[in-house]
Amino acid sequence: MTQVATDLNQPPTSPDHHRSRYGWLLGRELTILLTGFMLYRFVRLIVKDEIDRALVNSNTVVDWERALGIFNEVDLQSTILDSDLIVWSLNRYYFFAHFIGSAAFLIWLYVRHFDHYGRVRRVMFGVTFIALAVHVVFPLAPPRWFPHMGFVDTLQTYGPKIYDSETITNTANQIAAMPSLHVAWALIGAWAVIRASRSVWRWLAIAHPVVMTAAVVLTANHWWLDAFVAAALVMLVVTVDLPIQRRLELRKQRRGAVPASLAAE
Repeated sequence: MTQVATDLNQPPTSPDHHRSRYGWLLGRELTILLTGFMLYRFVRLIVKDEIDRALVNSNTVVDWERALGIFNEVDLQSTILDSDLIVWSLNRYYFFAHFIGSAAFLIWLYVRHFDHYGRVRRVMFGVTFIALAVHVVFPLAPPRWFPHMGFVDTLQTYGPKIYDSETITNTANQIAAMPSLHVAWALIGAWAVIRASRSVWRWLAIAHPVVMTAAVVLTANHWWLDAFVAAALVMLVVTVDLPIQRRLELRKQRRGAVPASLAAE
């Protein structure tokens, strides 16, 4: 069984398999990604007018964090505001590493470690769909909307002013703070790299969700609880997906065993 699992984790070498990966399978994946994007925009339309409820929910989250003793985002942010370099870096990491980083690791996984791609995509979509449901049920405003609490909107103050862009405004859901998909996708990316790669450097991928968590909190785009819920959601979906992955591996094992059994006869 160990040998089978090892074989299944090896990149495919069959020319036919290689060609099919860039044929209808690629078209299917692009269709899935486009459908997911359209669903995200649809959910945004559902909750775009729930501003008052999002503000009330944010006050509730602040009460929860105070009860837990973790409402320190304002104090932490104040420690970096005097450093233009840190703020500049975190602002850009928040925006560029989320979309470009996620796209890059999915492409890398699809091209270099295709046998791992299916499970990672299932986990990412599972986490994202559950997060979208939470966004509808529990719309939540980000900390940057609360300057009276001491928060500074670093994107608006230091740039880049991404939420002034019509494209971003028409796409992003600004009252979808919980759970943080920035943190969730970063965790999935690190998990995927560590799981698929055999390089001794793969463990450096852990830095991505760590830096992303710091970025979303210190730029006042997310509360601590947004990040914690995102981490819990990723662990839940990975756990739920495990028996699915095992069934798929057993199916591959049976398919691979058929020619061997026929040859033995």
